[in-house]
Amino acid sequence: MEENLQQLQLMLILFLTGVLTKTGASILRPEITGPNMAYIRSTEMFVCKLSNSLPPLTFEFLRNGGEVLQTTEDTQGGQPIIFRFRVNERSKGQYSCRVTARGHSSTSNALNFEVMIPVQGTKLVSDPEPPVIYEGAQFTLSCYVRKGSHLSYLWYHNKENVASHSPFHHFSGNTLTVEKASERHAGYYSCLATNKLGNFSTSSSSTEVSVVVKKYLSAPKLSFTLYHHGSGHHANISCRCDSGSPPVTFSLLLDGRNVSVQQTNLLEAWFSLPVIVGLDMGTVQCRAETDNQQLLSSSVDLEVVPVGGSVHIVMEYLQTADSVVAAALLQCIISRGTFPQFSWAFNNSSLPSEGHSHALSPHGNILVLTNVNKANSGHYSCQVRDSFNLNSTWLKSEQVLVKRTAFKLTSIEVIAVAFCCFLLVIVVGGACCLFLSFKKERHQHRGNDRDVDSCEQTNPETVCAMQETESEPQTEVVDTVVMEVEV
Repeated sequence: MEENLQQLQLMLILFLTGVLTKTGASILRPEITGPNMAYIRSTEMFVCKLSNSLPPLTFEFLRNGGEVLQTTEDTQGGQPIIFRFRVNERSKGQYSCRVTARGHSSTSNALNFEVMIPVQGTKLVSDPEPPVIYEGAQFTLSCYVRKGSHLSYLWYHNKENVASHSPFHHFSGNTLTVEKASERHAGYYSCLATNKLGNFSTSSSSTEVSVVVKKYLSAPKLSFTLYHHGSGHHANISCRCDSGSPPVTFSLLLDGRNVSVQQTNLLEAWFSLPVIVGLDMGTVQCRAETDNQQLLSSSVDLEVVPVGGSVHIVMEYLQTADSVVAAALLQCIISRGTFPQFSWAFNNSSLPSEGHSHALSPHGNILVLTNVNKANSGHYSCQVRDSFNLNSTWLKSEQVLVKRTAFKLTSIEVIAVAFCCFLLVIVVGGACCLFLSFKKERHQHRGNDRDVDSCEQTNPETVCAMQETESEPQTEVVDTVVMEVEV
C-alpha cells in the first residue's frame, strides 16, 4: 500500500514537469554572457545556456531583440551554446538568445555591445585660421580623426604636455580654448587621440600647428640726426616703436603730407630729408600701421639750430650723512644748439670721456665726479660746438672750483657765530632804548611849550617866571638830544 502511494506521487511530479515545459513557464529562461566591447574586425564569442531543459531545443542568437544572426539545435540538452561572430561597424547593439522547446519560447537577458574603432588620421584645426591673433583675443583648437571611437585626447604645447587643470587653457571634449591669449600662449600645438581596451590601445598624433600671438604696437617715436652728404646736410630720421609685432608699415609726414613709406619686418624705419642749417624745414611726424592699428608719433620741428649764445656750468654737491662732499654733478648749459658736442677740461687739461672717478652722460653734457678727493679737486670747465661741423668754433664756459669740504661748523666757527649773535642783540637793544628815550623827552618838551603859551595868556608873571626857570634845564636836554639825532 505504501509503495503504491510513492509511485503515484512520482508519476504526478513527472506529469506536472511535462505540463510546465509544454506551457513554456517562466522558470525556463536562458542566460547569455559575452563581452560588452570589442575592436572592429575582431572575432568575439557569446555563450547561451539553459539549465534543466529537455531536448530537443532550438537556440537563436538575436541582435536588438528581433534580428536573428545564428540558429543552433540542441539534441542533448543542458549544454551551453556558443555563438561566434566577426565584429564590424554595424555590430553595435543589444544581444540576447532565444530558446524554443515543443513550440514554446523563452528569451534571455540582453547585453549591450560597443564597437571600438582604432584611431586613424588625426588632424588639428584652428579657429581662426590661420591661427594669427593679437593679445587679448581668443583662439580654439579642435582635434579631429578620420576614424576612431571612444576617444580620449592629450594636448601638447611646444612638445610639453598641457595638463587638463592648466589655468591658461580650457578643455572640452576634443577642443582646447584660450580665451585671452598672451605671448605665453604662442608656439606649436599638437594633439594625440587614443582609445584603449584592456591591454591593447591605439593612438594617432596630429601634425603641429603654429599659433602666433601678436603684440599691439606702442606709439611710434620720432627723432633725427644730421649728417653731411655731398654739398649739403641731410636729416637721418628714425621712426621707432618700442613694442609690437612686425611687419609694420612706417610713413613719414612733412607738414601733414606723406613724403615716404617703408614696410619692414623690424620695429624701426629710417628716412632721409635734405635740410639747411639754421632754417626751419617744417614739422615732421611718422605713422606706424599694422593690419588693425594706425598710430601717429608726436610732431617734431625739422630745424637745426647752430650752437651759440652763452655757456655756463651748474654744479651740485652730493653729501654723505655727516655732510661731507662725496660726489659732484656738473651740467654744461648752452643758450641754443640742436646738435651740440661737449668737451670738459680739468685744470685747463682735456678730460677723457672715462676715468676711475668720473663719468659722462651719453650726450656728454653732464659730468659726474663719483668720488671727490684731493686728486680730482680743482677747476673744471666745459666747451661746446656743433657736432656736425668740426670746423665750428668752441664756446667756453667759466671755470668752477670743485673741492672736498665738510659743511659742519668747527668749534671756533661756532664761538664766532655765537659772539656775533650776542653783539647783534646788544646793538638792537641799545637802538631801542635810544629811540624810547628820545620819544619820551620830546613829549616833555612839547608839554613845556604849551605851559609857556598858557602863561602868556592867563597866568601872573610870577608864576610864569617860576615855570620858565624850571623849564630851562629841560630845554637844554632836548636841544642836546635833537642834535644827536640830526647828526
